[in-house]
Amino acid sequence: MLTLDYEKPVSPATTFGTRNACVEQADWDDSRDDPMALSELESRVREGLRAGEFHLVFQGAYRTASGALARLEAQVRWTHPDYGLLLPGIFMMPLEHPQVAREMALFAIDGVCRELRDCLSAKMALLPVAMTVPAQVAVLESFADDLTRIARSHGVPVNLLDIEVPDSADAARLLSLRTLTDGLRSAGAGISLGKWGNGASSLALLGALDVDTVTIAPELMAAVPRDPRACMVISALLDLLHALDVQVVVNGVETQAQLQWLSTWPEALVQGFLFSRPKAGLASALALSRES
Repeated sequence: MLTLDYEKPVSPATTFGTRNACVEQADWDDSRDDPMALSELESRVREGLRAGEFHLVFQGAYRTASGALARLEAQVRWTHPDYGLLLPGIFMMPLEHPQVAREMALFAIDGVCRELRDCLSAKMALLPVAMTVPAQVAVLESFADDLTRIARSHGVPVNLLDIEVPDSADAARLLSLRTLTDGLRSAGAGISLGKWGNGASSLALLGALDVDTVTIAPELMAAVPRDPRACMVISALLDLLHALDVQVVVNGVETQAQLQWLSTWPEALVQGFLFSRPKAGLASALALSRES
């Protein structure tokens, strides 16, 4: 059995080139319609997907009031044959090529649906599973079709899937246009905005976003509750999001003091190492109670 330490990943920051050093695209069907070349990293990511080097882990989000598991997040990990375990920050953010980003998203969806199918077969009680998808992929009409097709192929209800778009200026603009989210809505999937609050998008667009859930960036919780000004910021954000009637996931909850401070917002969900660390296997994550 493969055992991985998810707390100590290798970080080969200078291993791969950027888009300035590209390799020629070679073997995907729609290359004539896409003149972009693959960066060295994107080419290697594509090879890794085909070689089975990527896998999923799952981390829970828990109800502040009761500590009950309410939602899961699927996270991609890369076990590189030379550099060991790589976290998404190493390989996800530079994926600018739309085809590679799409392939990564479909890999995650297929993996989540496979594990949901097995949990359904085992008659386990299921919860929504969020997975990160770049905004430019999530709003494609073909992506909603792919999502529905994959879920149906595994016999999984689409309403168990939550598409989480990482916060950015572009993401906020796209998610504020209902015509672009109609496909996901028609399919029955949830829509989330992830890592919100670190300054990437405009606050002016928040009220227009077509999202069910907002996940607050962990950086905002780092100084809570010891710093009164940090407490004022997160308090205002929680009140604002609650008033907008969206579910809130507070990421980065690491201490009992932080959890106690958040008890003022019992409807919020909390996620962090205080509750659980990412685990391989959806069934294991579903069965996991809060860690002491």
